[in-house]
Amino acid sequence: MIIIPIGIQCATTMFKNKIQKTHTLPFDWMFATPRFVFEILVLLLEQNMNLEELVKNHFFYCEKRANMTEVEHYYTCDDGFALYNSKYNVIFPHDENNIENINKYIRRFERLKDIILNSNEELCFIYTSPSSSKTGNFTIDGNIVINDVYLYLSRIYSLIGKYRNGENNNLDYTPLNNSIRTADLYGAPHRGANSNIRSYKLFLFDAIQEENPELLHKNIILCRLQKCDSWVDLIPQMKSYV
Repeated sequence: MIIIPIGIQCATTMFKNKIQKTHTLPFDWMFATPRFVFEILVLLLEQNMNLEELVKNHFFYCEKRANMTEVEHYYTCDDGFALYNSKYNVIFPHDENNIENINKYIRRFERLKDIILNSNEELCFIYTSPSSSKTGNFTIDGNIVINDVYLYLSRIYSLIGKYRNGENNNLDYTPLNNSIRTADLYGAPHRGANSNIRSYKLFLFDAIQEENPELLHKNIILCRLQKCDSWVDLIPQMKSYV
């Protein structure tokens, strides 16, 4: 099993590290939106874009900076500690804009692409929502930048399916009562699963729960969380599912 964080913030990666410590991947330590992840994966997989171009001109195209007013609320400024990619409305709070980090992300995309295309291990993509729609929501200059979560997660799921033998899209991976069994994260096959399929799953940990569930792909595993004031408080709830 390989866990692949796809946003929105460090909660997903902290949760991953409590289960397994693996190589770092592109979306691990940043504020990413589902739309951003989907569009970057399209460039990576569908368009097979040169990785240096992908990183420099899209993923890590950070021409601005930002600071925080409070947790998960950013404002743009000239001397902020965080890098701001205004093309995609995403934040890099742990990086500087230099060649070392550009090369770092090129390596991470090489790793991610190889995992998606070639790994025979089960892939578990995990997305964690903001901690609430108020104090814990991800904003930039007062604007909510996370929209259409269920739509873009469903598109991500379908896109990955094209490169994991496709047949996954016909399997029902939704556990009863929207609860993750330990087997779900630790790779035991589901009833009726074909052992020849290079399987993958997408888990959505959602504390917002304001979108229509009918928009969510039927195979995405929805795990409902309670709203709280910070992403840090989401992790114990996430751990309760395993």
